[in-house]
Amino acid sequence: MKGSVFSSLVSITNGLHRDNRQEKDFKYLLSDFKLNSKATDAIFKVNFKKPLNAKKEYYQKLIFNETESIVASFVKEFPENATTPENKYSFTILLNKFDKYLNDIAAYINKRGITVDLNNDDNYVINYLKISAIRIYTELQEQYGQYSESPQFTIQEIAEKYFNDIDFDASKIEKVDISKKATVKKTSNFKRKPKTLFGYKNNDTSGLLKVLNDLQLRVDLLDNRTTVQQLYDLLIAKDFTEVNTQIYLQCETTQFSYIVDVLKPFFTGFNPTSIERSGKFITKAGTQLKANNLHKNKVHNPKEKEEIDNIIQQLQ
Repeated sequence: MKGSVFSSLVSITNGLHRDNRQEKDFKYLLSDFKLNSKATDAIFKVNFKKPLNAKKEYYQKLIFNETESIVASFVKEFPENATTPENKYSFTILLNKFDKYLNDIAAYINKRGITVDLNNDDNYVINYLKISAIRIYTELQEQYGQYSESPQFTIQEIAEKYFNDIDFDASKIEKVDISKKATVKKTSNFKRKPKTLFGYKNNDTSGLLKVLNDLQLRVDLLDNRTTVQQLYDLLIAKDFTEVNTQIYLQCETTQFSYIVDVLKPFFTGFNPTSIERSGKFITKAGTQLKANNLHKNKVHNPKEKEEIDNIIQQLQ
């Protein structure tokens, strides 16, 4: 889904109502979907009904990830060395963005007849989107409201202002227990260092090199700034942080997401998370490849799927 989930889900042309995928499709998308960590500076959390099917779960996780990313980004938007005028400007930009999210969601609810019946898939997703948008608006006010001359609103007032929802249950957005949060921060120092290798399982790596060469030949895996040998060296490296090469992809992200998925069983740690952690992969559009990009672009039948399957079968 392109762009912000808060905009794309309520788009007239590409919104949720256009998604005709089946339950099996969403189960496939969820097979290796990774949740972002909760924003460490978050003040609020959302309480919402547990998703009971794959479509609800997929969209709930997608919205959760973007919400946490937005809240986590506040630290960069309001750096410690910024002046008050700069912070006021940042606050206004963000407030306008979240204002648009809320207005767009409200318009979609009215146009599509979305109700509070959470048994319906679309109702569930849009209601979770609505609550998440209210939460990030509330987070911005709570954390950086000192940089605004506009009036601040309670959670209930935000729901009424944008959705005319005078019966909104404000307990669905509650403050985080600071004492528990502090405990998590303290114990998190003892987490094991993340692995910095992809871990090809077979001691004989010649088959992997042949597969990569064939993928380059058949599906234009890499652009001319990267050689197959460089990708091969990265994938078998004992520590990818010591490899200075950047891997510039030429194939579509949907294709690479599929290639990662079918190659994954041959490695101990080749997956969207480790790919993002390496910081080595650059998309065709010139941006660093993130785990979320791979999850969003995961499809059953990417371009040249049969060619990819036949090539990778050589490893079996």
